Amino acid sequence: MKKIYYKRILPAKKVKVATFKGVSKDWYSKNLPIDFAIKQENLKTVNGALLSTVSPKSIDLIFEDNIKKVIPYNDSGLKLFVECDSNNVVLEMGNNQISKSKVEKFCEIKSYAEYKYADENYIILATDDGLKKLSYGIIENSDVNINFSVICNHYYRIFGAEKNSTKLLFSDDFAPFNWTQSIDEGGYINLPSELGAITDILSFNQNLIVCQEDGFTRITAFSEQDDFVVKSIASPNNIKTGSVVNCGDFVMFATNKGLGIFDGYNCKTICEELAGHLKECNVQALCANDYCYFLCKNKYSTIEDSFIIAYNLSYKDYHFITCDNVNFIAKVKFNGNEKVLVCYKNEIKVLSEDSNSENKIWQSGSVDFGKPAEYKLLKRIVFGGKTVIDLKITADDKNYFYNIAGKREILLNLKAKQFEIEIAPKGRNINVPSPVIEYVCLEEN
Repeated sequence: MKKIYYKRILPAKKVKVATFKGVSKDWYSKNLPIDFAIKQENLKTVNGALLSTVSPKSIDLIFEDNIKKVIPYNDSGLKLFVECDSNNVVLEMGNNQISKSKVEKFCEIKSYAEYKYADENYIILATDDGLKKLSYGIIENSDVNINFSVICNHYYRIFGAEKNSTKLLFSDDFAPFNWTQSIDEGGYINLPSELGAITDILSFNQNLIVCQEDGFTRITAFSEQDDFVVKSIASPNNIKTGSVVNCGDFVMFATNKGLGIFDGYNCKTICEELAGHLKECNVQALCANDYCYFLCKNKYSTIEDSFIIAYNLSYKDYHFITCDNVNFIAKVKFNGNEKVLVCYKNEIKVLSEDSNSENKIWQSGSVDFGKPAEYKLLKRIVFGGKTVIDLKITADDKNYFYNIAGKREILLNLKAKQFEIEIAPKGRNINVPSPVIEYVCLEEN
């Protein structure tokens, strides 16, 4: 059997996982640069280092049956109206305790809008039995029997649309339960049918933004109907229902091609590398603090697997938060701080930095250092910081395991054409600076 000898064709090189540049599922090929990942969970990138993210933390809010919707409102303090399968529950926060009181259930809630004017302060509910009024924990009937699928309050008018409709209806101004159609009261606007059905409505700066399946309609709508100005803008990709959210300076949304931004005048696609993560998912979005959170649920899986894409509005990057079996997310403002509630079948948790999720992982793609046909000798890897790390390196399908604790430099001497690197930090206060990898290329004599 012939013995193979190798010679070094290049001096030893050192490469730094410079910025942990992001996650790809199918936008990039399997052979990725060293600083891209195919998997990054419960870790975010800040100044080139991996840090812990927030993750769901139990707050001992468990219900008798499944939760369908959570509606935060203020009535002498924060309260939560929780719609469940068989009954409704009002949660009241006070004296560091949470009290529960049941409310009779007689309708299904589809959408809601907060209404505040002068002494009036209540929630308008769009239900399968028309519009209702939620006040002091009591649901009151109204004479409006339109079954809206989505509603929105904009300049003291309520705008709404029924399911699979391109007709936008609106109430009289300062009279949210008067839907009489006249030039001085309520009315409607027929939106372009080529953009598809209305799926979301939101108040954005001084405009009303109506989302349809294939675009947006911007409406400048104040008190007088004669002053309404309507402008429609097509989207380059189909917009996912429930994914549209006001992020202050722009509106964000999700498509099968990645995330999107709408500034009121133009649509553009960003984060196209997320297409593989979004393609088979139903998406719900909300904006809290400096992040836009996209809850993604696999719409074809028999297992209720789900995850959150947290998009940083300041740094324009994102990370993933693991949250299997989550049904939806909601936002509350408590003691001046915005909190994100994560709602499971019968339990509510909160995204918190205090949570210690065990599932923290960063995994590279197949790395060949730009020379796929040649063997490389992976000599050593050096980590900074003090975080304990479980390290797994796959060299041509063979797995090797290491523990990085006190000693931050590991001698490897692994020969292969391709390598995969998996970093799993342990404990709290995670801070993993970009490691340095030393390797040489080999050539047969």
